[in-house]
Amino acid sequence: MQLRSTSTSIVSGAAFMLTKTVVGKAAFLALSLYLYNNVAPARLNLSNPLVWIGVFLVRDFVYYWVHRAEHTFRALWASHLVHHSPETIGMSTAVRVPWMEALYKPFFGLWLPLVGFNPLAAIAFDVFAATLSQVQHTKAFPAPTKSPIGKIFVTPSSHRVHHGYNPEYIDKNYGAVLIIWDRMFGTYEPEVAPVKFGVGETDAVITVHDALVGGFPRLAADMAAVGSKRAAVKVALSRPGSNPLVHLKAKETTLAA
Repeated sequence: MQLRSTSTSIVSGAAFMLTKTVVGKAAFLALSLYLYNNVAPARLNLSNPLVWIGVFLVRDFVYYWVHRAEHTFRALWASHLVHHSPETIGMSTAVRVPWMEALYKPFFGLWLPLVGFNPLAAIAFDVFAATLSQVQHTKAFPAPTKSPIGKIFVTPSSHRVHHGYNPEYIDKNYGAVLIIWDRMFGTYEPEVAPVKFGVGETDAVITVHDALVGGFPRLAADMAAVGSKRAAVKVALSRPGSNPLVHLKAKETTLAA
């Protein structure tokens, strides 16, 4: 079972890297360089440490909200659930990144070249984030008791909570590097009870095929079942775990009566 889970993670990660290479490192980088060279009103001075600190803070803040959206709307959760699907946490979990995210996430970084930050220099942030992700996806470090680090940064403990399927852990701790955004916006939860990892039976990702399609087949079926484009959009924008079909059909029954 563990071997199959690891294989699924490896295939998912490989598909993500392939898509990211084509979309993120070719098309998106070309677009970013065009915006940087032709649209940006000025160039930020990369020799100034304050520029790097400021860009890092904004980037981490943007990531918090994008990540939160992935847990809020089914259209995004359909891909992101692949990353949350392992029933354990470790290096294989860190690389189980759905390839579909490489199609939309880069566009949330277009503000970087628009404010004059060199897209080539921004690659340093990606390398740092990928390295940190390996550290965060582990059981090796217990929950800190009174550590100032845990009040500012996303520790392995706080990220384990994010991957938890426990009712109190669902939709918590969205931060990438800094946990301060979760504390500010009410989504922080400390690790107290043992973490139950996974996404439940409905969103389970078991096979390689599951990892490559995510929750999109079920989402597409639910959108097709409602019968109208407006209702289909509502299904796509509904919260994961909710059952908009029941609500919409009940509403249709009421209107028909």
